[in-house]
Amino acid sequence: MEKVRKTIAGENILLKELQLNGCVTLKEAVKKFNISEATARRLFTRMEKKGLGIRSHGKISLPDSTYNFYRYEASQELYVKEKKIIAEEAVKVVKNGDVLFLDSGTTICLFSMALAEALRQKTIENISVFTNSYMIINILNNLAEVTLIGGTYRPNRKDFCGYMAERAMRDCHFDKCFLGTDGFNKIAGFTTTDFESAKICETAIERSDNSIILMDSHKYQKATVIKFSDGKDISLVIADQNISPEAKKVFTDLGINLRIANK
Repeated sequence: MEKVRKTIAGENILLKELQLNGCVTLKEAVKKFNISEATARRLFTRMEKKGLGIRSHGKISLPDSTYNFYRYEASQELYVKEKKIIAEEAVKVVKNGDVLFLDSGTTICLFSMALAEALRQKTIENISVFTNSYMIINILNNLAEVTLIGGTYRPNRKDFCGYMAERAMRDCHFDKCFLGTDGFNKIAGFTTTDFESAKICETAIERSDNSIILMDSHKYQKATVIKFSDGKDISLVIADQNISPEAKKVFTDLGINLRIANK
């Protein structure tokens, strides 16, 4: 049993390194994890067999750097037009006096910008916002009551996560949570690239009366590493008009309302 625990711990540590850096060399694994080269090779082999990495020339890399490795700066440049349209539609869901949780994805960041404009125009008033996003704090701080939950800072996502973040959220109740996703398909559900992000999303959903996913059409029929919802606990998905026609039936079958943002 102790050997099993050590094996799982080693895989989790390696996965975190992969998510932060994209790849880990054999020499880096030996040095960082204080293990032998033979142990590192076995660890790489197990990760590859589970589909969590690809071995090549003395290193292991994420299987698909486009979908399984997240960097805020890279995501920020993708599908901006679609994300802005979705963000503007999402503002219509917010009511005066709402208590909201906003996660840290780039679509949610654009949503917070649209929300900031509504607050300036006073079409929405007296909301409270909880977030794990460093970016959103700066956008909404002077316009609404904003609480940044604690935790460990992740430079690649520009957010906070971990036990302290989850513990703070468990003491809260939200009228609505707005979440992004790194991919969705009918089998995998709504997915993200890492365990910490998945746990934040799961906790937000548990503590919210309504859970809303903001998802550009390019995320449909994609799946990243970790599922955070099978869809049964999601109230609404807001997507852009380029989403596949079959999506409406898929979401209907799952009991999820789909709203198409048009502009």
